[in-house]
Amino acid sequence: MYALLFSEPLVNRAEMRVFTREKIYSSALARGAAHGDKETIKAMMIGWWPFIQAFERAIDVRVGHLPIKPLVQRFGQTRIKTFFSEAREAVREMKEEEGSHAILWADGAKEFGLDLYGTHYDTLPTVQKLIANADSEDPVVFFSWLAAVEYIAEELAAYLCHAPKFTNLFAKKHWTWGLAHDEHEHDGPSHLEIDEDLARGYYPSNDPDITRAALTANMRECIEMFEKASHEIYATTPEMAH
Repeated sequence: MYALLFSEPLVNRAEMRVFTREKIYSSALARGAAHGDKETIKAMMIGWWPFIQAFERAIDVRVGHLPIKPLVQRFGQTRIKTFFSEAREAVREMKEEEGSHAILWADGAKEFGLDLYGTHYDTLPTVQKLIANADSEDPVVFFSWLAAVEYIAEELAAYLCHAPKFTNLFAKKHWTWGLAHDEHEHDGPSHLEIDEDLARGYYPSNDPDITRAALTANMRECIEMFEKASHEIYATTPEMAH
């Protein structure tokens, strides 16, 4: 089981959740989905799909390319040798879960007549930027962005899974992708805890205040880019496109 490098969290998670929640609640895309507008829901399902697929691939690429030297220099050879095998396994499990989450997203879209796996959809510019950052070779950026994506997924799920006009549109009266994030329990640290732990471990400074500021800035940048992307996605709805 993954053993965290740091015993206490560094980023203020309560503040980050509030920051994320505000972006989601103010998003016309999320609000339209919560109000049960089918065209908005379709736009959301299609618009985020390229990122959801790419996110799984990005994690897969990182599994075999986590740099060990910076962690050995910081924490010592003995500790990191054991830790690294656990870290790789944890990231591999994330990849597998994201793959199953992608299937859940596509299954949800089917209920609105969308075949995401069988249809090509263009990737919007800001969604493409999000994908590029998720592919970053800098482990600090990569794990900061993974953490930010977890905040977004959890807060979006919490919002929409408690929106009856949205959930009532599904045959089983619930959104399975959302439940996977809204009620996710882990045996050991959560994805969010692992992402923040690794981002902090790879960050070159030992000063907690400097590190906290840097990781917080990275995560906020990602969340703000998601906000911009949601505006672009909402602009593709028939109501906005004409």
